[in-house]
Amino acid sequence: MKKTILVFGDSNSWGWNPNNDLVKQIERWDDGVRWPGVLQKELGDGYKVLVDGLNGRTTVWDDPIEEYRCGKDQIIPSMDAAAPIDLIIIFVGTNDLKVRYTVSAQDIANGAAILVRKALGQAGAFAGGIPKVILVGPPPLGLVSNGIFKLMFGGSEEKSKQLGVHYKIVAEACGVEYFDAGPVAKSSTADGLHLDADQHERLGKALAGPVKKIIG
Repeated sequence: MKKTILVFGDSNSWGWNPNNDLVKQIERWDDGVRWPGVLQKELGDGYKVLVDGLNGRTTVWDDPIEEYRCGKDQIIPSMDAAAPIDLIIIFVGTNDLKVRYTVSAQDIANGAAILVRKALGQAGAFAGGIPKVILVGPPPLGLVSNGIFKLMFGGSEEKSKQLGVHYKIVAEACGVEYFDAGPVAKSSTADGLHLDADQHERLGKALAGPVKKIIG
């Protein structure tokens, strides 16, 4: 039987193309370009990568403008729909940097910790009842002031650089694997927020090792 990995993410797992301009129809990278697709290719036929990527998804915050984006409310249904899974990769937090939320890097990481604990508590969704989790620290923002998201994320660049250290702390506190995407994948110069095709490839290939380490 194939080993199943669930990706619980936001627009960088959905595959948002950094060249979108919010005027023309939104484009996403093809399945094989997106990092979960690259991960699938790296892992091979003995694995199945399922993707729940939602644009605008937060850790625990309700968005008054873009509704139904709260990861805290969605992670259990997502896991149950994909069950049985062998591993969940939680890769959210970038959207918590939006100006409208006004939360610290530590609180963003604490929000991610809530998702991790919810996943660990849903043992029945895991094959053999053994929860296995990778928490991914989001890559820092690029120059969002040059792109279409400057009013939404402007001023959060420095805060985004602090996420890695706080994510590592909460991963260790929860006893789960931590993967820092920052040294691996860089946000696009086009919008300062999303990943170009080559960065999706780098991220997908880099995650294959940790996945195999955890689930064999």
